[in-house]
Amino acid sequence: MLNFFQINKNKELLIALYFLPFFLGWSVGFNTSFYNEFRVMQVILLLFFGLVSWVDRSFIITKIELIFFTYLVIGFFVWDQPSFVITEMLLVYLIYKNFRILNYNNSVTKIVLLSSFLLFMLLPLSLWEYINTGIYDANWYPFPWNIRVYDSCILVLSIFGTWFYISEKQHKNLYLLFLFLAFLAVLLDAGRSATLAYTVFIIIIALYCKPLKLPLILTYISSWLVYLLITYIVSSGSSSMAIARESSSGRIDLWVNGLSCWLQKPIFGCGFYQLEQFPHLSAHPHNLFIQILTEVGLVGFIFLSFIVFKIARHISWNIKQNYFVIAALFAISIDISLSGIYVYPITQMALLWLFVFLLKNSAFNHAQDFTQKRVVISYYQYILALAVYVMIAAWFVYIIIQSFGFAANMPITPPRFWGYGYLLF
Repeated sequence: MLNFFQINKNKELLIALYFLPFFLGWSVGFNTSFYNEFRVMQVILLLFFGLVSWVDRSFIITKIELIFFTYLVIGFFVWDQPSFVITEMLLVYLIYKNFRILNYNNSVTKIVLLSSFLLFMLLPLSLWEYINTGIYDANWYPFPWNIRVYDSCILVLSIFGTWFYISEKQHKNLYLLFLFLAFLAVLLDAGRSATLAYTVFIIIIALYCKPLKLPLILTYISSWLVYLLITYIVSSGSSSMAIARESSSGRIDLWVNGLSCWLQKPIFGCGFYQLEQFPHLSAHPHNLFIQILTEVGLVGFIFLSFIVFKIARHISWNIKQNYFVIAALFAISIDISLSGIYVYPITQMALLWLFVFLLKNSAFNHAQDFTQKRVVISYYQYILALAVYVMIAAWFVYIIIQSFGFAANMPITPPRFWGYGYLLF
């Protein structure tokens, strides 16, 4: 029993362990697709946390959750490609339950942040190559993932770094160094949504954290100056290439067509990948709110609105007293409204821990409103929780076994639960 208590107390350390291969570029080796590897590790981790909470009698099924499962059953007969939709919805449910289960651990956040310095080991070589050749290639990242995955993760890590700079008395220059490198990397990648989100975040922090605003502003400006200097050196040479993109991202077209698709089936949505009927568009709208409305309809959007309302109701919106949380929520809202990257496993886990940090951190007054309180549950509630857990675990085992997710590389589906090449028998 002592071992279980130790596991339950320190389970959040597994979050840091999950991010370590991402920072180092390590592949577990059981699949040629690192996307699928991180997805499987994500599911295993979420299910493990759920199992620990069930043993601890804190895995409780509420009436709202029973309504949610009823919605999935009805959706099975309504959605196109229901297996895809149900898998994603159950994954979202697991993430939600894990937010309820997990406790904030400051050491975990610090380990994740300091480990992320490993991301920048090859950045100087990439910059040197860019200056010499005029060709910038973001191959300094450990994995050849979509660079927007790194940009969104760096945004989350920058929020952590800013908090430690404000709250910690030691190693302040180390945190400023991280913020400098992080924003410089985002600028080099031309990550427009992450740039806008981080800029808004820093502006709010600078306005309401006056004692420390000067170093933060100077660090932000320094990243811009180095980026502009590198761009100037390259543009004055033989190359005319620019890092900054001049093309439109097509977001408005994605949103308009996503809403047009939603109007066809407004109640339950039109399922996944339905935007493929529109030529030259991605499979989802690259906006979390429109994406949910399009794919799972008004009913799914109501569940999202309920969660947002629950969060907003328990947070103080007095910006002078709660400026950091408000700034972080504004920043992440901008990124999820302009980016389609939060379908990736690593960004989902980063978002999960960010919300645990923002809402369950005892440094913020609202933490007690989001911390799950111990309640005595009946035997029937205990068995119901076990039944729900077993069914969800069985579903994911079925999806893993009954798919070509570990074998095919053909572009059958854009990346969602699996990477490209996902087929069901």
